[in-house]
Amino acid sequence: MPRSGQYVIVYDITDNRERTRVAKVLAGFGRRVQESVFECRLSTALREKLIRKLEDLGLKTGFILIYRLNDQAKRTALGAVPDDIKGEEEHAFVV
Repeated sequence: MPRSGQYVIVYDITDNRERTRVAKVLAGFGRRVQESVFECRLSTALREKLIRKLEDLGLKTGFILIYRLNDQAKRTALGAVPDDIKGEEEHAFVV
């Protein structure tokens, strides 16, 4: 069985069109938790597929950072956490 990992993906892109294209790709792999932050559970194959799709966008006005969380990472949620995020232990939550 392929091993999956938890990832947090953030981006800082100034062009609206590029930013929208990045968000659409990321939405196909995970959940948006802030305007420019997604969390994803990815196997090695899915991670490679995601990276290829993002590279194919040929960004000119910003960057994307992908962080893998270690297996012991626990989520701490503070404040008015949306109901669709509460209790989903397989995801990390960035505040």
